[in-house]
Amino acid sequence: MLERLTIRDLALVEGAEMEFGRGLTAVTGETGAGKSLTVEALALVVGGRADADIVREGAKACVVEAEFRLAGESGSRAAALLEEWGLEFDGETLIVRREVSAEGRSRASVNQSSVTLANLKRLGELLLDLHGQHEHQSLLREGAALATLDRLAGLEPERAKFAETLAALREAEHELARLRDSLATFAERREYLTAAAAELDEARLREGEEAELQAEAARLAHADRLRELASLALERLSDGEHAAVVSAGAARHAIEQAAALDPSLADALAELDQTVIAAQESARTLGGYLGRLEADPERLETVEARRDLYARLTRKYRRSLPELIAWRSELAVELAEGEDGDAALARVESRVANAEAACLAVGKALSRKRAVAAREWSASLTRELAPLGLPHARIAFDVAAVLEGRPTPSGLDDVGLRFTANPGEPARALAKIASGGELSRVMLALKCALQTRDRVDLLVFDEVDSGIGGAVAQAVGERLRRLGEHHQVVCVTHLPLIAALAGHHLAVTKHVASGRTVARVTALERADRVEELARMLAGERVTETTRRQARELLAAPATGA
Repeated sequence: MLERLTIRDLALVEGAEMEFGRGLTAVTGETGAGKSLTVEALALVVGGRADADIVREGAKACVVEAEFRLAGESGSRAAALLEEWGLEFDGETLIVRREVSAEGRSRASVNQSSVTLANLKRLGELLLDLHGQHEHQSLLREGAALATLDRLAGLEPERAKFAETLAALREAEHELARLRDSLATFAERREYLTAAAAELDEARLREGEEAELQAEAARLAHADRLRELASLALERLSDGEHAAVVSAGAARHAIEQAAALDPSLADALAELDQTVIAAQESARTLGGYLGRLEADPERLETVEARRDLYARLTRKYRRSLPELIAWRSELAVELAEGEDGDAALARVESRVANAEAACLAVGKALSRKRAVAAREWSASLTRELAPLGLPHARIAFDVAAVLEGRPTPSGLDDVGLRFTANPGEPARALAKIASGGELSRVMLALKCALQTRDRVDLLVFDEVDSGIGGAVAQAVGERLRRLGEHHQVVCVTHLPLIAALAGHHLAVTKHVASGRTVARVTALERADRVEELARMLAGERVTETTRRQARELLAAPATGA
């Protein structure tokens, strides 16, 4: 969830820090006070468009910083994205910062590491859904309607299964294209392939042999010097009166006698035992090494010849030793395919046909389920819009075959949302005809339908109460409150009925200081909430009557509208 939002020099806001809790948070304020700047700040955090005119007059830049606490699926998806970018993330705390200069230049960072605006938008889609102006509406993103329908209908497993069958089809098609290309040039390449295979067979390549040959060549080339050094070490270890083994043994004997008098020396005695054993083992190892070490010019010549063969083959075929070994297997396959081209082609073509049939079967089954779900949910959502102040609205999921019949990982369908707010008017694409308020209420209806199946935990609503009041406002507020049981919800509102249902309340006010207009954001406790709700009810003419009405709104139980 969003825990903290800090704003500096954004439009009227010189400086503000807001803390957010779980459930529903209402943001209120007088007209023109700047309450929608909270939404603007969050839009910047998730990669929204930034213009120089959002910077407070006289400031060098505006800065917005949001601290998120992530868990569950959101945390996992964000962690995967940050890992892909190579950014640090403790799995829980995410700090996103956006800075816009007075010249219009924009910079963004996540956990103090710079990110591109495109990556910030990708991350933002995981963090929050913002519903207000068209440019912010997640519902209008490409593929959003299809994903929403699949989540509403619980079709995500079927969708994942289709993606698997499509991947298998694409792999088979790729193999068929490779085989056809290979067969087309096989006659020209046959002699080369056969000769290369024979040469690699004769070489009897072995993984790791290069390193072994290098080590053996170095040992054989420096045998005299190695014998000299090893002999010196062995002499110092075990030969002569002052050899290490003798000295360590004498020391051990002395400490053994001392430990009989003072048991506290037992640890020192045990350590000396290990020292004596180690010295003896080292002496035996060096003795064995010297027994095996001998200059062998013939063996050195054989080793160097073998190394030259490896070097020649890697240069000739421009492959490392592991690549040459793998290539030998590929040559066998290519030669076998070429010698029996028709049969190989028939096998792969059969594989493609089977994969295509499986893919189409799964895709058509998914399409049928989507068609049924589209009818059911279109009717359900249309009914849900009536109490939200859209009594004559109709909304429908439009399921159509993908263009040119070319399937995508999502299936064989394109899904859109068509909408009309007025009777007798044809339904058109939602993005083209719905106002900001209508879009927000459509999204509210969708989010209420999705409930716990939604993949985004923070929902931000602006304009959702545009042009409504009375029973409609109550219905909108109740739905926002219910959403707050499963999500963190922030709603910018001018309606006291909605604000009273929130568990948290932020008020935006403006005043003049040093000849400048400044907006301020304040978290309200109960007494201050009463005053703010009374102001929303009566404007500047707050009376005891409006305060009583405000207290009644705060005390009113949820109606379940």
